[in-house]
Amino acid sequence: MKRFAVNVASLFSVQIANFLLPLLTVPYVVRIIGPDKLGLLNFSQAYVTYFSLLINYGFDMAAVRSIAANRDDKEATSRIVSQVLAGKTLLWGLSTVIFVSLSLSAPEFRAHLWLHVCTYLVCIGTVLSPLWLYQAMEDLGRVSIFNLAVKLLFSMSVLLLIRKADDYIYQNLAISVAQILVSMVALGVALRRFGVHLRWPSWAELRGRFREDRTLFFSNVSITIYASSNTFILGLLSLPYNVGIYAAGTRLESMADSFVGLALNQAFFPIVAQAFGQGREQGLRMVRQVFFPLAILLVLVAIGLWLVGPLALNILYGAKFQEAGSVLRVVSVLPLLIGLSSLLGLHTMLNLRLDRAFFWITAGGSVVGLGLNWLLIRPYAHLGAAYALVLTELYITAAMYLYLRWRGIDLMQLSHLREGLAFAKARAQTLLNRKSSSL
Repeated sequence: MKRFAVNVASLFSVQIANFLLPLLTVPYVVRIIGPDKLGLLNFSQAYVTYFSLLINYGFDMAAVRSIAANRDDKEATSRIVSQVLAGKTLLWGLSTVIFVSLSLSAPEFRAHLWLHVCTYLVCIGTVLSPLWLYQAMEDLGRVSIFNLAVKLLFSMSVLLLIRKADDYIYQNLAISVAQILVSMVALGVALRRFGVHLRWPSWAELRGRFREDRTLFFSNVSITIYASSNTFILGLLSLPYNVGIYAAGTRLESMADSFVGLALNQAFFPIVAQAFGQGREQGLRMVRQVFFPLAILLVLVAIGLWLVGPLALNILYGAKFQEAGSVLRVVSVLPLLIGLSSLLGLHTMLNLRLDRAFFWITAGGSVVGLGLNWLLIRPYAHLGAAYALVLTELYITAAMYLYLRWRGIDLMQLSHLREGLAFAKARAQTLLNRKSSSL
């Protein structure tokens, strides 16, 4: 638990830096490029997200689960790391062929080809990124440093390169280059630190890895379709201006999600995986302990976004993005919904090896999300995309909770409230004691 407290403290400190850096770059950049160019940048990122999804395949989550359960076995760790890196390399080759073919053949992609190429370079960083290895080893302090390095390189680059509206393409190029450079360094450090010896796995090993992780891959496809396709579909059915307004309106909410996802989920997931490795009841007890403190925190985050978010957006983006405030208030509830669905799905269902049920729930979410986007975007543009995202996440959270209840697992009983608050108080005290001893 001390390691958990240190991980959370490290990740929160970096997330604060990640919050402050955009205060320097966002007002500068968006006032130069405007909503239309911002929409093109975000549409390109949404397009490339599908290729990153193919490259990741589900390896990251499966590898964390496998390594965290027995992280002292260096031979097994080396074998898993080698399989993941080899699998990602092969999928990067396949995705590159698909990307080139699609980008050259489809007029809507060919019109902004160089922008998409600059954005696609980030997929090299996707192959090399060892975040999942640090996560499995609960060494997230270094992850914090590497994430901060990416943001610093990106921030300095855009401030130097973007001088006029036509320079907007350099933003995605800066993200890609920064991610590649930092991922290379992070991978080298991880291999030495954890004593990992790389070798090219046999085809039988690779087939086994692809077969073992295929359910998580299809689950990730489903998650991406319902969680990330709004921007892509909005770009296909609407104007770049609307994409820019939607991107601005969801920016603060995404930053709040990153606090939850990086500082809590990634620090908490290996501990839960280890608890489930000791037994089903130990794992469920760990999840129950964190449920109510997490829910209370996320409710406060959602209220804060709704109350002060539009004012913050006006300061960051300026008068051209005034409509983005309405989008933010629609999506302000997302940190709560996403945090709870992560706890129910990623932390509970996957550790209970309910991968197939997790897939079918997220697949249903994809169908719901696509249907809502096609129904709501045409008449309501960026607001329609926001409502579609919220309703889909609500469906996912409710479906996961009801499925677990059907399996006899109830994580929301009020009888666990006192135990959860005691858990949160103990963890906070551990963190404060750690800080006091370091001063």
